[in-house]
Amino acid sequence: MITALIVDDEPLARQELRRALEPAKDIQIVGECGNAIEALGRIHIDKPDVVFLDIQMPQITGIEMLGMLDPNNMPDIVFLTAYDEYAVKAFEKNAFDYLLKPVTPERLELTLQRLRNGVPQHDYDALPEASRLRQIPCFGQNVVLFLKIDEVECVESRASGIYVSDIEGKERPTDLRLNILQQRTPLLRCHRQFLVNIDLVQKMHYLESGLAEFVTRSGRVIPISRRLLPEIKARLGIL
Repeated sequence: MITALIVDDEPLARQELRRALEPAKDIQIVGECGNAIEALGRIHIDKPDVVFLDIQMPQITGIEMLGMLDPNNMPDIVFLTAYDEYAVKAFEKNAFDYLLKPVTPERLELTLQRLRNGVPQHDYDALPEASRLRQIPCFGQNVVLFLKIDEVECVESRASGIYVSDIEGKERPTDLRLNILQQRTPLLRCHRQFLVNIDLVQKMHYLESGLAEFVTRSGRVIPISRRLLPEIKARLGIL
């Protein structure tokens, strides 16, 4: 049995795809999501084998959502797109599977056969939007805040989760892992628990122990690990 998650911001599109998949008795739809944030949570919990993913969604596109997933636990992705034939050549070139809306039974069956035969993992970094995040989704009470990268002062990993601090000193949790943020954003890894926005660093202090620390423009002190200090100095052009 192949488990599947449908992600599309249009309810009618989700309904049509679910109906088109019904004849395939070896496909089990474990859920539907109307946006990328909801989908990230469902993928983490349900671990579907395949995600039918709409590209054009508000706030966070389907391709941007890929950059927020752990590459070591990536489901197979089938893109859903209303792009014309010319625009999908980028997907064909990189052998990504896609379904052009409206989905035809013949094209869907071809995709299902590929899934049954085992689709090889693709390098999603070949898609520019998946390689860099423009914003970090942070969570509050009944709200999701999309924080732009240049508004992030630092990110800290704690036992209770990952927390993003903005330029105003406000702190919010995110579901994105520290290694994903390190790989997909310009934030600098300065400690096993910290990423920092180097553009918001005011100075670097050397400590007597041989360690060092950053002080941001807001006055926040962020530790620098001994192991990462030489690499950081080289990046900043410090002899």
